[in-house]
Amino acid sequence: MVIKSLLKHISLQKIKKLQYDSGLFGAASLNVDTGYNKAWIRDNVYMALGLESGKDMKNAKKALRALFDVLLKHEDKIDWAIKEKPDDKYKYIHARVCPITFEEFHEDWGNKQNDAVGGFLFKIGDLYKKGVMVIRDKNDLRLLQKLVYYLNSIEYWHDPDNGVWENDEELHASSIGACVAGLSAVKGIVDVPEELLQKGKDALNNLLPR
Repeated sequence: MVIKSLLKHISLQKIKKLQYDSGLFGAASLNVDTGYNKAWIRDNVYMALGLESGKDMKNAKKALRALFDVLLKHEDKIDWAIKEKPDDKYKYIHARVCPITFEEFHEDWGNKQNDAVGGFLFKIGDLYKKGVMVIRDKNDLRLLQKLVYYLNSIEYWHDPDNGVWENDEELHASSIGACVAGLSAVKGIVDVPEELLQKGKDALNNLLPR
C-alpha cells in the first residue's frame, strides 16, 4: 500500500507539471519545441479523470472549467455549426488549442474528433451526478445545451471523424460511443432528445464488435 501510494503521488506530481495557469494541460512539458505543448480537449478530459482518481478535485475542476472557457470563446463557431452541418473539418470544434490564449491552431490536423466532445459531456454529467459541481453558471449550461445541438447537427451517429487515434476519417465506434455516453450523462441537466441517443445506439449495434 505504501508503494502504491508513493507511485500515485509521483504520477500526480508529473501530471501537474503539465498544467498551465489557465487550468489546461499541455500534451508535453511546457518548454518543449515539438508542438506537443498544445492542449487537446480530449487529453484534458483524461487528465481530469486521472486527477479525480488521485483525489485532486481542485485541479480536475480547474481543467474542466478551462474547457468550458475554451468552448465559450468559440461559441460563435459552434452556433454556425448548429445552424448548418459543417462541410469541412476546419468548421468543426478543433481538437487542439493554445493553453494560454485558448485560440485554435489552424494548420491542417485531424480536427474532427467527435469523441472529445462526447468525453467532455460525459465527465461533466458524471461529476454532476456525483455531487461535484463543475458547471458554474447559465453560460456553462447554455454551452452544454449547444453541444447537444452540435452533435445533432454533425449527425454524430454516422459522421466519419479522425477519432481518438487522429487517423483517416472513418466511422469510429469509439467516437459514437463517447457521444452516446456524453449525451446520456447530461440528460436531465439539459435537454437531450431520446431520438438523438437512439440513433447513436443503433449505429453502435450496427458497427460492433468491429
